[in-house]
Amino acid sequence: MPYFVNDGLSLYYEVHGSGPPVVMLHGAAVSFAGNFGACGWIDRMTGRGLQVVGLDSRGHGSSAKVYDSALYGTDVLSSDVIALLDHLAIERASVVGYSIGSAIALHLLHAHPKRFIAGALVATGDGLIGLSPLTFPAILPRLAETLRRPEFPTDLPPHVAVYWTFATQIAGDREAVAAGAGADYPPCAVAEAESVYVPVLVVSGDGDLVLGTGSRLAATIPRGRYFEIAGADHFSLALDESVQTAVAGFLAEAG
Repeated sequence: MPYFVNDGLSLYYEVHGSGPPVVMLHGAAVSFAGNFGACGWIDRMTGRGLQVVGLDSRGHGSSAKVYDSALYGTDVLSSDVIALLDHLAIERASVVGYSIGSAIALHLLHAHPKRFIAGALVATGDGLIGLSPLTFPAILPRLAETLRRPEFPTDLPPHVAVYWTFATQIAGDREAVAAGAGADYPPCAVAEAESVYVPVLVVSGDGDLVLGTGSRLAATIPRGRYFEIAGADHFSLALDESVQTAVAGFLAEAG
């Protein structure tokens, strides 16, 4: 199994196919395999001539588990992605971010513009640029509390309680995921989003109760494009073949 080291932590990654590389960043409480690999994304992306670079975020999947919230957050997780690109000697790549992975992806696009040629922000919303109410600073404290419950939280709405199951069965360590949820994921400033001049596809489901929809986010990015899926929620987008096809096609054209 391939690993690289950043900040003294052993982090797991996978590489599939050949061609223009695409780094894929999963959502909270899952893993690359759980969010993308098992849902058909690898074949969809490699079928368009793209190389998939999948990363298990620290605290998740096969990567090192850490329990200090200071060792997570937007800046820290972004540094893991840049370290992975350096490890693989990839000068420039595209990036796909799902849910909280979209916050990392957007940060990478504006903070490291020389390393990325395009992006796709999936299962995300206008909270990424600070538009209330579904910003990460607003919703993550509840997620952290949920993950620290000793038993499945039957009193919570299904779209919240399901993270307890994800963290237990997929990420593998609820306490590590809870520590990650307690870190700092500030909204991207509008001026920062406006500075992203590479093509970016924003994909939302109109039934997403976790992060809402992202039409204003897409409109803020100069070369942003918006794709909204009727009837889709935050989780079903991972399995939606139309989403996979749209993202693969968008990045293949950009690359």
